[in-house]
Amino acid sequence: MLKSQLIFLLTFFFYLSSFAQDDVSIIKTLDSLQYGAELPKDILQNKSVALVQIPPKGTTPMVRGDWKKLSELTQPGFKKAGIDVVTYYHVEDIYSGKESYLAFMEEFKKRELENVVFIVQKNGTYRIVLTKVNDEKQLIKAEQPAWQTQNTDLSIALDNLYKATASSSQDRDNLLILEVPEFGEMAKTIDGRRGEYYDLNFSSEKLAIPIFADTSKINAVMTNYPYKFGFVNPDLEEKKVRADGHQYILYYVHSTGKSVKEMLEYTITDTETAYVSEVVRDDQATIHSYSINTPVYKFYIKHIYSGNVFLGKKWDAAPTWEEALSNYISNLRTELIRN
Repeated sequence: MLKSQLIFLLTFFFYLSSFAQDDVSIIKTLDSLQYGAELPKDILQNKSVALVQIPPKGTTPMVRGDWKKLSELTQPGFKKAGIDVVTYYHVEDIYSGKESYLAFMEEFKKRELENVVFIVQKNGTYRIVLTKVNDEKQLIKAEQPAWQTQNTDLSIALDNLYKATASSSQDRDNLLILEVPEFGEMAKTIDGRRGEYYDLNFSSEKLAIPIFADTSKINAVMTNYPYKFGFVNPDLEEKKVRADGHQYILYYVHSTGKSVKEMLEYTITDTETAYVSEVVRDDQATIHSYSINTPVYKFYIKHIYSGNVFLGKKWDAAPTWEEALSNYISNLRTELIRN
């Protein structure tokens, strides 16, 4: 019994660290790698994906900084060094949720992206990390081999990269490297039917909640959920979750409003600068407007067997998971519970 509890706790803490949405967790992950003088194997022959992290532009609420500008500054340096970075993403888009993460990993596999480049700007320092893509479940894992350079001057950091590749004994086959960065499209998270409504069958089935935060805090929000629910190991496969008696499962996506809408296939326009989030409680509507570049959570319920997703009738995303989950449940109650 103690052994099974220990395995669960280790899995749980790995899950939380994998999808934590702050730069501190990302730095800790990179700090856990084993750095050496050797470049990742065959990095001058194979394709790479770049993940960028920069300080936010605002914090009340948070607004994502212009990470694409940094990408434009680094791409010429990668080309000169012979590193074929074929696509760029903000790192938080990749670690935005369990389903979205797996969708990105599948996309990376299809594109044969064998290396990952982290570009981190923090406290006036630029850090470039090169390492291999580990596998589909873990993009990178603790203690895997890596190479890095960092400097307060980006041009010096890129020059250090060039010197390392120029002196490397690796064969250089990356010849047709992009002059300017290509920014990747958001991975589509939904495999089944997409529904902007709620399923009437919620009432007769038990909802599974993969643990993503302190269970007492989740419970505090879920007290307003009108039907049965239970917590499950976040690493448990869906077919096992279903075999254990859950027909539905709760998921979220956490990234900027624009990225979340793209991943969940909402209609967006290039002229929008903010999205209005709406929640109805006791027949009273409350709305909030958030910049399209503000990171938000959007919850949804998935029917495990069919893969159908129920997003709800209103855009109810919010900057904190507590508020976003509360919004989703309140809107669900308004639609399904008739007092």
